[in-house]
Amino acid sequence: MKRLLLAAIMAALVVITSSVFSSEPLGPRHMTVEGQMTGQLVGMVPEGLRYDGPSTGVITDGLLAGATFEGVDYALIRHDGVMVIDARYFGVAPDGATLAMTLKGFMGEPMPGLLEAMLDPEYEQPDVEVPVHGAAWFETMAPQYAFLNHTVYAMTGTVNPAKGTIRSVFRPIAE
Repeated sequence: MKRLLLAAIMAALVVITSSVFSSEPLGPRHMTVEGQMTGQLVGMVPEGLRYDGPSTGVITDGLLAGATFEGVDYALIRHDGVMVIDARYFGVAPDGATLAMTLKGFMGEPMPGLLEAMLDPEYEQPDVEVPVHGAAWFETMAPQYAFLNHTVYAMTGTVNPAKGTIRSVFRPIAE
């Protein structure tokens, strides 16, 4: 029964996901990122369930298209079922410039019982697109990207926990 309830809640997130990607036109400084994550369950800590691991990605569209990133996602699944993301990445632009990116955000909606379900040895990650949103900022010494040092990006997207895939759009919100 617990599995069916969890599956129904996760399926409802698919409906929510349809509104994740805005229909607003993308500006010249947007970025579309596709990536892959491989999480490692650390276990229960006082704040919730710690789930950390490496991620890799590529900017597929927009500013810095072709840049590659790799880093670590430090994720905490709180007792209400929402995942808190704190990630650090290192990137290389197509022209060889190096960049650091910090990302903080949230994945999913409150889902009571998710934490307990994930501790069940028979738990399997659901094959659904779960909404993710947050904010990102960059640091670089490359003069051609100096504006990134004072630009904040809003990030919206989806993560598929079963496949480990990430698809996100970054839009500047403060330059």
